[in-house]
Amino acid sequence: MQILITGGANGIGRATAERLLEQGHDVIILDRDAEAIEDVPEGAVAYHGDVYDEEAIETVVKNHTIEVLINNAGYQRVASLEDMAMETIEEHFRSNVFGLIKTTKGCLDDLKATNGRIINISSAAGRITLPFHGAYCSSKHAVEAVNDAFRRELSSFGVDVVCVEPGPITTGFNVRGQEHMREFLPGSVYATRYEQMLEQPVEGPGADYAGKRIAAIVETDDPKPRYKITRIAKLVPIIEAVVPTRLLDWILRRST
Repeated sequence: MQILITGGANGIGRATAERLLEQGHDVIILDRDAEAIEDVPEGAVAYHGDVYDEEAIETVVKNHTIEVLINNAGYQRVASLEDMAMETIEEHFRSNVFGLIKTTKGCLDDLKATNGRIINISSAAGRITLPFHGAYCSSKHAVEAVNDAFRRELSSFGVDVVCVEPGPITTGFNVRGQEHMREFLPGSVYATRYEQMLEQPVEGPGADYAGKRIAAIVETDDPKPRYKITRIAKLVPIIEAVVPTRLLDWILRRST
């Protein structure tokens, strides 16, 4: 199958590409990281471009017949909504939501013609909102809604739409997001909490773990609507459902 992975030059996207190449698939990568795009896994076809760039998407579609689309490209910065610039907040939605929609729309003719599959990489953060992750969590909440809309709209065309919700994965993505808090030290009213968070390591399985799971979803005959990757991701909806809001607020304040 010809599989397009956005953000496929790094992290989970790269690990997924490596696994799919091993399984004999044709992998196409679209990534805006100009340096990383020069070193994609051997056998992958790489395009430098942004998921919000219609011209880049058109170039990919013109040269390939997309049978599976993995919307993996993502953007994350960590800080309070109070501190974060509006441009940064907007970039979360531009990259994580609007870019996902643009890429999907650009591939729909191919996906309908091949009874293809869309795999949207959301996050456990799309189900629960953490302090200082408001921009990222809200964009991933939106991804959950967009995923559900595409799934319900495209089912009559034989296109599977799947949402994948990873918990924390040690790819460097979360670390880079947290480093954003340093821009507001020492002046922020949240400086003490930022410093505490910066001292906490990001823990979780590596990118290979997530890549293996996503590659398996590609080859599953009858995929489920949602997959949760990591134990934390599986626990999040249960916690959200059973823990009273005020108690959950207190727990999250204490843990971040």
